[in-house]
Amino acid sequence: MKTLILIVIMGAANWLYCESPKEIVDRTILNLNSTKANKDMIEAAKKDPEYYTLKDEVRIEIKEIESDSTEYISAIDEPSKELGDSLVIVEKIINIASKFWDMVVANKPSVNVDSRYAVALPMGVSGAGELSGWSKPKSYIISFYFENLYGIDVIDVSYKVTYVYGGNYNGKGKYLAAVWAIPTSVDVLWGFSFNMQAYVPDSTVVNVGTSKNPIAALQLKVSWSASSVLKEYDGTGVYYIQGDGYFEELASPFKSRKTNLENIN
Repeated sequence: MKTLILIVIMGAANWLYCESPKEIVDRTILNLNSTKANKDMIEAAKKDPEYYTLKDEVRIEIKEIESDSTEYISAIDEPSKELGDSLVIVEKIINIASKFWDMVVANKPSVNVDSRYAVALPMGVSGAGELSGWSKPKSYIISFYFENLYGIDVIDVSYKVTYVYGGNYNGKGKYLAAVWAIPTSVDVLWGFSFNMQAYVPDSTVVNVGTSKNPIAALQLKVSWSASSVLKEYDGTGVYYIQGDGYFEELASPFKSRKTNLENIN
């Protein structure tokens, strides 16, 4: 499904008045000189603007779930990359796996998303298989629901954040492997668009322990955008994960900022 691109030029005076959904649609249609939107979608929004208007509020659920360890054995025991006779520096922690991956593209889970994940390992190792003492995975399911003005759930998405922790190198440190962010359910009705990505910035992969007893940590960022003909919203969730198993949501992906029509590009 193609994402609508709108260019709307409006005077500041327009914002002095509260516009109804129908007025927003009528004004938007008049300004659509060039658009990548589906014409049927535009016509449908013009006939029923309440249906294609997303509410500002988003319902959210987050819960910890039991994980199946066999799901992540391949990520820990995968063949190591040949790095030669590199010196292992246990207090220097890096991510030698994925740093960015698409989770949902144009309303569908990304291809091969289950093969993309991040790690926080000591510099010099070539894979998580060189470490031992790995824990059972921890997993959290985050679910959220966008409603239209009729109260109908038009975007319903769940994703899983999972990680394996506690691995040590020759008895030293607590590291992270198989840090996943995977969509588990994506249900988007016609006329709406949804995309989601995961990102682990290198600057957030750090040692929060000591040089003798390192503890790996990283921040997993999950960004999304949801849109209809009338509105686009975006947000980013930030999850802090430590090598000793600690997990914390630093920023909710649902305290989002509203993108007005004139800002969509």
